[in-house]
Amino acid sequence: MDPNYDQESRSRSAPTGEIDSQPAEKKRRLTIEQVNMLEKSFEEENKLEPERKTELAKMLGLPQRQVAVWFQNRKARCKIKKIERDYDVLKACYDSLLAKHESVISENDKLKSKVLTLTEMLLPAAHQTQRNHQGKLNSKGDDETMSSSTALVPLSNDQYFTNVDESFGWWVWPSNLM
Repeated sequence: MDPNYDQESRSRSAPTGEIDSQPAEKKRRLTIEQVNMLEKSFEEENKLEPERKTELAKMLGLPQRQVAVWFQNRKARCKIKKIERDYDVLKACYDSLLAKHESVISENDKLKSKVLTLTEMLLPAAHQTQRNHQGKLNSKGDDETMSSSTALVPLSNDQYFTNVDESFGWWVWPSNLM
């Protein structure tokens, strides 16, 4: 007695929830020619109309249900491959944008450092200029007013450099020295 026979007969007699009590037809493996024919048909049109399903099943000698399941599986594989391709494209775009973003951040940090260095270099000269102007004003007399060029000299670092937008610093000069 064949051990597979007992197993097959038990699975056929088990209730499947279907209305008719006919045993299910055994699913057959597809031959290379059948697969090629199904692939060709799928390439022509991936939607399987009932008439076409019947025609393909007769032509290939397969149950209609097997043809329908093959088309469903093939559509699912196509969809998965498309999702994978789309993911690869999006990942490449993301990686490129991330690299550009990191490059811009690095460049921004370098520029901020350069501005800070130049600001530090400018401070001693600005203080010296301010002392020179104050000295000239004091020597001319207390009743004279300051010139407009004197009003543009900063008193200290925090008066002429403020961070208006955290990503970019702006120079802000005080309107007057008093």
